[in-house]
Amino acid sequence: MSKSNILIMKQYFINNLFIIIYALFSFSCQKIEIENLSQTQTCIIQQMPKLSFIAHRGTSYWAPENTEAAMRWARNAGATYLECDLQRTADGYLVLYHDLSLGTKSNIHYIYKASDPKICDYTLEELFKLDFGSWYNIKYPNLARQSFYGLDILTLEDLIKIAEGFRIKRNNNKRLFHKKENRIITEYEPDPYDNGNRPGIYLEIKYSNLYPDIEKDLKDELERLGWYANNIADLKNIPTIKGQIQTANSLVRVVIQTTSANELKNINTTFSRKIPFCYILSSPNNKNIQEKTYKEWINTAIQQNAVIIAPSINNKDANTTDLLQPWMYELIKKSELLIHAYTFDNTNQIQYYEDRFDGIFCNKIESAIQYFTNKQQTSFSQSSKNGSTILDELGYY
Repeated sequence: MSKSNILIMKQYFINNLFIIIYALFSFSCQKIEIENLSQTQTCIIQQMPKLSFIAHRGTSYWAPENTEAAMRWARNAGATYLECDLQRTADGYLVLYHDLSLGTKSNIHYIYKASDPKICDYTLEELFKLDFGSWYNIKYPNLARQSFYGLDILTLEDLIKIAEGFRIKRNNNKRLFHKKENRIITEYEPDPYDNGNRPGIYLEIKYSNLYPDIEKDLKDELERLGWYANNIADLKNIPTIKGQIQTANSLVRVVIQTTSANELKNINTTFSRKIPFCYILSSPNNKNIQEKTYKEWINTAIQQNAVIIAPSINNKDANTTDLLQPWMYELIKKSELLIHAYTFDNTNQIQYYEDRFDGIFCNKIESAIQYFTNKQQTSFSQSSKNGSTILDELGYY
């Protein structure tokens, strides 16, 4: 091949290389537009409370999280929603527990010999034998109560019954239940200390990779209990009291949340009648998050019929970083999605972010309610009592 031909080919290659590089650069610089909400999403948003007080695991401050004490406390404190974490037992029951290991918040190592115990390894009856309250008394001796010893694990049905104004029927602090057709049937009774609040429930499916088809199990259980139906006329009617929380008797009584885009897709596919879905945003380090990435998160939520974005706030105690910076807030508001931010522990945090959310996850829901009541000089029809007083009134000593 002649030198001239070689030079021609080299120039041809260089020219095409520049074209390829320019095309790739142009593609990478394409502006991502935030997608539009569907009519269904807009309709659901219009039904949501104007300001939602979301009781994080019931409370992670006043009582052992995700237990009956925490959820009864949150209901009486005035939560709009009772928030919890869902996992599935070996025999198919949906239960409330946050951590991957049972060893962190139960006494399983004293009851069963297991090196790496998980919820999915045990039946519900086996889990009923565990103590889910004592760890709290050991960790927080200044907030400890004798009645927290021996608290048992809650099922999704327990949570719903608490939201409806009931409590678990017990004898010597032991849950009363029987079996019917090999199914465990817990006995309930009207809660004598119920103050009439009827919160909704805010559910997060945890470790979905351990629980194939858990979305269908959740849908089936909500249908069985009357809290979800394809036809809204089939939803359970829950009596409410004027002036008290009434979320439980609304069309937005159940919110389902997840940190996983794939899990959000599974939830969207499973629930044919759309209810509020929430896409949780989290990042171990938000310094390098670009506008493009944030817009992609928002569009993922919109594409999967979510109506809520839940960004973390800067909370050193909870080890979360600020995903609700002013420019991030502006992007979400442009999308018209609701913002439910997490997790608030004090009023200083609320003050800093208060113009940037439609709902807040709180460990001390009563202080958040009191803050807005004082600031707006209006009543939220919720309790303004001290958190400790509420536990006293519920019989936890």
